[in-house]
Amino acid sequence: MFTDPPLARVGLSETEAHRQGVTTRVATLPTSAVLRAKTTGETQGFMKVLVGASDDRILGFTMIGAEAGEVVAVVQMTMLAELPYPMLGDAILAHPTMAEGLGFLFSNVPPVSTPRVTPDNASLAPAGPLALGA
Repeated sequence: MFTDPPLARVGLSETEAHRQGVTTRVATLPTSAVLRAKTTGETQGFMKVLVGASDDRILGFTMIGAEAGEVVAVVQMTMLAELPYPMLGDAILAHPTMAEGLGFLFSNVPPVSTPRVTPDNASLAPAGPLALGA
């Protein structure tokens, strides 16, 4: 099926990850934030990435927008090489291209969260002045 603007996806969607019990970090970027989209006027759409909650593996990517098929190929190669997302996010890509927007997208990935201390895991809490009740 073809759509206009194009839709491209690789790996897991948020729904699939949730159904499989896979915890993820999610980042999105509107296509209008990509410099190439601004220069061509093709600003409809978005990019979305799912990254492992406890590591930097890319688990899924979706894009709807101009050149989505080209951008998804870049992400797919990163996934196949099992590279962490910062390797792609920190890369200097050709300008102006839609793939250049990946750097902005990956800069929106939330950091790996630290576990919260609850009564169930209070024994894991730090000792000293940061200890519970201190």
